[in-house]
Amino acid sequence: MSEENVKIVRQLLEHWERHEWGSGRELYDESCEVVFSTAWVPDPGAYSVGREALGALTAFLDSFEEFTIGVDQIFDAGESVVAFSWIRARGRASGADVDAKVGCVFTLRGGKIVRYELMGDRREALAAAGLS
Repeated sequence: MSEENVKIVRQLLEHWERHEWGSGRELYDESCEVVFSTAWVPDPGAYSVGREALGALTAFLDSFEEFTIGVDQIFDAGESVVAFSWIRARGRASGADVDAKVGCVFTLRGGKIVRYELMGDRREALAAAGLS
């Protein structure tokens, strides 16, 4: 099942790399929780998947005039999948450049994502997934 979980997360991240933020809804469980735990997200916290999470993500993305996300590595962590990603962006108001390496932890059950957490630090993501 682990290889299948990695494949599911890779599919979702490919949507994100193409800025298809609303795509891949079929990959999430109906009760999925989305958590933006990093301090640099304007509205950190937990959201229900769907309109609520997409609204928080859209508010975050709207603060940038340019935004690109990419994936360095995706790996199995048992019940979870960890993705090391990068974000390159330019602030809309400040014009400041952002070059961040982030960690994402996806928890899957029954072939669906039941929890997704964006963390501002890759070590934090490893720890959350029970890895060192």
